[in-house]
Amino acid sequence: MPALLAALCALVAVGLLPSTASAHSGKQSYLYVSVFERGVEGRVEIPVVDLGRALGVDFSQDPAGLVDAVLASRDDMERYVSSHTTLGDGAVEWTIDYRDISVLPTENGPYAVLDFVVEDDFDEAPRTFVADFAVIIEFDPERDALLIIEDDFQSAVFDNGEEPLLGFSVGLTEQRVELGDESTLSSMAEIRGMGSDAVRTGIDLLLLVAASTVLLLLVPATRGETSPTSVRALAARGRSGLGWFAGLSAVGLWISGLGALTPSPRPAGLIVAGALAVVAVALVVTLLRPSTRGAGRLVVAVAGACFGLGLGASFFAQDLDRSRPVVSLIAFQVGAWIAALFVVVFVAVPLLMLRRTRFVTVIGVVLGAIFAGYAVAWIGELIVDGDWPVEKVANPLRVWPRNVWFVALAVAAAAGVRTIEQRAGRLRSVDSAPAAAVDPSDSLDPVRT
Repeated sequence: MPALLAALCALVAVGLLPSTASAHSGKQSYLYVSVFERGVEGRVEIPVVDLGRALGVDFSQDPAGLVDAVLASRDDMERYVSSHTTLGDGAVEWTIDYRDISVLPTENGPYAVLDFVVEDDFDEAPRTFVADFAVIIEFDPERDALLIIEDDFQSAVFDNGEEPLLGFSVGLTEQRVELGDESTLSSMAEIRGMGSDAVRTGIDLLLLVAASTVLLLLVPATRGETSPTSVRALAARGRSGLGWFAGLSAVGLWISGLGALTPSPRPAGLIVAGALAVVAVALVVTLLRPSTRGAGRLVVAVAGACFGLGLGASFFAQDLDRSRPVVSLIAFQVGAWIAALFVVVFVAVPLLMLRRTRFVTVIGVVLGAIFAGYAVAWIGELIVDGDWPVEKVANPLRVWPRNVWFVALAVAAAAGVRTIEQRAGRLRSVDSAPAAAVDPSDSLDPVRT
């Protein structure tokens, strides 16, 4: 049984793998275009070294000085880009409004980024257009450029930063762009993946699910109930508590996703980190002071609502509300629930193996302290708007293949402790069924004591 559970958890961890993204080449410029139901926008990204040569500017090599220098050259960059970039339907050129400028560091050198919005009004998302992009190519024939469609619901493309649609080079700076036409289900499948990614790469959301699961499984629901209980009782408690978590997470997501409440990433991060801190404190306090038991499900329900608001901020930040928002929300919600279910399984399996050992309270308190530590660190980082290494410390929990080893080690350790305690006759009794009854659902107990 432990081997089977380890294999199951390894599969769960594989399902939580982070996706990889290819780096900029450092020798190509990029034209990103996003097509929404009522508008078109995008950005131009140019290697700073090439932009400096084209503008006749010697940009600083110091990162801080480089940012200031690029920002100071905004007007020159806009004039240069606008004179070598056009978009239109083939008969009429669209009006492009250039906006923010920034610097994007990459492993192959920094890029200057200039955002733009097409000011023309569209009755529906355009499916074809003509792009003329000669940036840097006109100055250096050895250079080329790529067009990347970053977002387009109808062709099932979302948050695409690495797969180009076509290229520009000498003699081919003008290209006709024809967008694909995928089914709604294909687009929903892509958004479902983004919902899962929001949980598996958003370590604060992932830990909030994990902490809520620990609270439900380790803390008795009432003062008179002793821990641990049978698998059947634990499953019933988990279904009830996680049902509230899932339901209120949907409320939070839809409220924010439809625009009724749209917290920016920073306030949303504070909400999620605060919820994680509350769950962690509730876990420790209720384990150590049985008189406070009974509020666990309420805490988990509130955590679910905060989890949904955090998801909504991610949904909104990825512009998924701008094309078929209701359909997109459904797909995003399903994806987030799937990832959250994986986290629940990952956390529940070793806890169920340990639930009848004498160490269960200590384990719960230690886990609560870890959750609280992460929460306090995130809250502090967000309040002071700093750049603390919290993400680096948390990364092992979500980075392949290290997360598989964490899962395997947790299950192996739980199985080892369980085996030692069982052989020593120290396993606690199951107290949810009458003495004469046998609970067949307690499949994790090969020998009852």
